[in-house]
Amino acid sequence: MRTTGAHVLLTGATGTIGAALARRLADRGARVTLLARTPAPLEALALATGGTAFAADLCDPASLEGLVARVEAQNGPVDVLLNNAGAETTGLLTDLTAEQLRRTIDLNLTAPLELCRQVMPGMLERGSGHLVNVSSMAGVATFPGLAVYGASKAGLTHATSGLRADLRGSAVGTLAVEIGPVASEMMDRIGLYGPSEAAFARILRARLLTMLDPDDVARRVVSAIEQGRAHLRLPRRAAPLAAVTGTPRAIARIALSGIATRHSSDALPSRTTR
Repeated sequence: MRTTGAHVLLTGATGTIGAALARRLADRGARVTLLARTPAPLEALALATGGTAFAADLCDPASLEGLVARVEAQNGPVDVLLNNAGAETTGLLTDLTAEQLRRTIDLNLTAPLELCRQVMPGMLERGSGHLVNVSSMAGVATFPGLAVYGASKAGLTHATSGLRADLRGSAVGTLAVEIGPVASEMMDRIGLYGPSEAAFARILRARLLTMLDPDDVARRVVSAIEQGRAHLRLPRRAAPLAAVTGTPRAIARIALSGIATRHSSDALPSRTTR
C-alpha cells in the first residue's frame, strides 16, 4: 500500500517509536493524524511533521467510542490504521494494581481491536486499506516482570492473524509488527525492575536480541506497509523464533483456505432460540 498521499491514523504518536513513525510517514508524503493522550507534546509533533493533532485517551471508553468517525469527519477516510500505542506495566502481578492491569490490557489489546472494528467497514466499502498492529517479541517469549505486557502483545499478534484470515480475498491488508527491545523511555522504565533488567542484560549479552534503533524500526515498518507484507519481525536474528511460534497459525490458514469469508455487515442466517 502506498503511503504517499495516504491518510494514516497513528496512535501512540508521541512515544519514541511513534514520533519516529510520524517523521518517516511525513517524509514519505503521508497525511498523518497523530493521536496521543497529552495535548502539548502532540501539538509540537504535529507542528514539526505537518500532521494533525488529535488528543484522546484510548483507555477511556467515552474517548474510544466513535473515535474513527470523528477523525474521518475532520481529516477524511483513514487509509492506514497504525496501532502503535502501548504500555509496558512491569512488575510482579501481585504488585500491580487492578487499574494498572486493566489499562495495560485496554491499551495494548482492546483499543487496537476496537479501532480496527471501527475502521474496517469504511475500508471494505472503499476497497482499500491497511491495518497495522505493533506487537512485540514479548508476545513470543516473555521475561520476568512482563507477564501482563507479554500476554497483551501475544493476544494482539494472534488477533492480527485472525483479522488476516477474515479479510482474505478483500483489498484490506494486515501487518503484524513483532519487535524486540528498542532504545526508548519504555526500555528505561522496564530496566527499573531488577528481574526484567537482568533478563534483558543476559539476552543482549548473548546477542539473541539487539537493542533496536527507533528510526530504523520506523523505516522498516513504513517499508513493510508499502510492500504489503503480512509480518515484520525485528531484530532479524530473532525472526526465526517468532516464525516458529506462528507456525500453527500458518498451518491453520493453509488448512482453511477456500473457506468462505464475509467482508460486510450482511445479516447472518437467523437462528431459532428457545
